[in-house]
Amino acid sequence: MDFSAAGELMPAGTRIGPAQIALAIAGGHSHLPVRRLLKLAVIDSGDELVPPGQDAGLHQLPASNGPMLCAMAAALPVEIKALGPIPDQLEALTAALESANDADIIVTSGGASVGDHDLVRPALEAVGATLDFWRVGIKPGKPLLVARRWKQVILGLPGNPASAYVTAFLFLLPLLRASAGAAAPLPRTIPARLAAPLGKGGSRMEFLRAVWDGANVALDPLQDSGALSPLARANALVVREAWAEAKAAGTDVPVYLLENGGIA
Repeated sequence: MDFSAAGELMPAGTRIGPAQIALAIAGGHSHLPVRRLLKLAVIDSGDELVPPGQDAGLHQLPASNGPMLCAMAAALPVEIKALGPIPDQLEALTAALESANDADIIVTSGGASVGDHDLVRPALEAVGATLDFWRVGIKPGKPLLVARRWKQVILGLPGNPASAYVTAFLFLLPLLRASAGAAAPLPRTIPARLAAPLGKGGSRMEFLRAVWDGANVALDPLQDSGALSPLARANALVVREAWAEAKAAGTDVPVYLLENGGIA
């Protein structure tokens, strides 16, 4: 009923969970060949950042992106090494990258946009990494970079919290899944009805923080890329294509569902 003697129980790339373990045992297997755990290094950078729980002074911010990225990756088969916050000094950032030589993937937060103190790109050059591309046409998250060093992939995310979250959801998590051998590493959209009208799109594809109730999706009124409260409220991202026409309430739009909340 479940399987035949010559049949395939599960294709390569299947993520192993309780049901898959039970099926494998029922099929006569005591062990399964699996991929090794990936090594991920998460680097928070910025002079303005202070460690979590430490009082922030004038012009300082708690370093929230690093723990957020670690929490996002924790559901996947990875060993995570958190580094930082690292000050805006070329030597310090270079040393942090060098300390992650054994990582399969490095993700940095901050320092990838245009500015006098953005040091990720020169630090990558200093450690011998090759830049594949920099900037993508999305909002939030334009200043994204991807580089390679040996077999190591380095992903540079923006420093704004919403930008870091959205780019991690769209790029970091699929990269981790693909590197772990997942057969379907990319997130998938579902259709959801707009609870209110949606205005025209701009020059970039947008990923709007929203709440989905199982049928309708309502955009958060605050979409600033530096705001964390809409992100904490959201369980979905509404996709608005570049130059999209305005849409009436009740129109179906593509939505990514977020695994947001419930880890503690």
